[in-house]
Amino acid sequence: MSDQALTYLDANGASADGPAWLDVRRRAARASFADAGFPHRRVEAWRYTDLSRLIAKTDWQPAVPHEGAVLVPEGRSNPFAAIASHKLVFVNGFFRPDLSELEGLPTGVEILPLEAALESGTKFETAFDANGPEAVAPIAALNTACAKDGAVIRLGEGVVLDQPVQLIHYTPDGGATASHTRNVIELGAGASMTLLEAQIGWGGSYLVDRLTNLTLGEGASLTHVRIEDEDAQAVHIATVLGDIAAEASYVANTLATGGRAGRLQTALRFTGESAHAESNTAYLLRDKQHLDTTIIVDHAVPGCTSNALAKGVLDGEATGVFQGKVIVAPHAQKSDAKQMSNALLLSRDAAMNAKPELEIYADDVQCAHGSTIGELDGDALFYLRSRGIDEQTARRMLISAFLGAVMEQVPHAEARDVLSERAASWFEHQTSGEA
Repeated sequence: MSDQALTYLDANGASADGPAWLDVRRRAARASFADAGFPHRRVEAWRYTDLSRLIAKTDWQPAVPHEGAVLVPEGRSNPFAAIASHKLVFVNGFFRPDLSELEGLPTGVEILPLEAALESGTKFETAFDANGPEAVAPIAALNTACAKDGAVIRLGEGVVLDQPVQLIHYTPDGGATASHTRNVIELGAGASMTLLEAQIGWGGSYLVDRLTNLTLGEGASLTHVRIEDEDAQAVHIATVLGDIAAEASYVANTLATGGRAGRLQTALRFTGESAHAESNTAYLLRDKQHLDTTIIVDHAVPGCTSNALAKGVLDGEATGVFQGKVIVAPHAQKSDAKQMSNALLLSRDAAMNAKPELEIYADDVQCAHGSTIGELDGDALFYLRSRGIDEQTARRMLISAFLGAVMEQVPHAEARDVLSERAASWFEHQTSGEA
């Protein structure tokens, strides 16, 4: 039993309000997290990201609803604002209907905040039972015990949503606050949509924990584009737990630039044959930022494909982590899985830890993983300089080309441009003499 976990749960745990089935699950999750505690270095999956240390010595208090206008600092506004979309906005983890745009939803589409969905009698037993593999289970339990709001998005069978859905999280209030949100996304057979998600904060020191449960029916398709731009003093955890049915597809593209320390963790499980999952992540870190990218893909059935690509640019004393794991069940023949981590170090004090793994119990498979860590190509830099390009511009060109392999994978053209522009803006605050 962890005293640290109990103290946190006493301050931040969700109340018993709500349906009985949810209260049962929250109490079970509370007991599970209290027993496990915040993950630390002695837990193999968290050896590079000691969450227990990161949250220690801080009296975390629950975030409260932010009343009135949200005054977004220059350069931190909603990056997807110019894209016509349905939109849900959360501030400090609570739904803001006055900032959201949910009118004119087509038949067969349900989009509403979690609190309203629970009040309407909607049941999510399956979602709240999902803890994922051991590496992510403690945080899933924490989220179940503490989440007070979130988004519920449901598409009926065969529904194709032409406009994307924006899911925007603002955290303007710091002061050692903690927020937990739970999103539930369910796509019926043959349904299709694009989700544009942005996590933006500027309130100083705070802790955010966001968990998304995905359930994709047969032949469903979800494109998920994320921008993570939390405050430089924030600790953030974003978890995706997904079940992918036969011939369904999940493609995730992420750009991460913010936070003092963070972990982007994804656990996907194929439940039907000929399904596909893809995760492409670009991250740019400076100063003493730390980001852990962890992805686990369970090939539990035959004939599925998965691909994970992470490209990081690290400056100053920043630290990057990539942990990838592919599990192929004994009967999951014809599985095809690839994982690759590439890191570009712009400073001698930057560091990268990469740990790709394959756990294969079948013999007729194609699986591969790899990792590279290096510096800017001196010959390429010299070539550009010899063509009259100043050193700063030449460096930017090479870094942009390095990240291009991730940006090019974004299927939504407008969102692809947004990610590229957001990555380019990182250079405006880039101060290292070595970069």
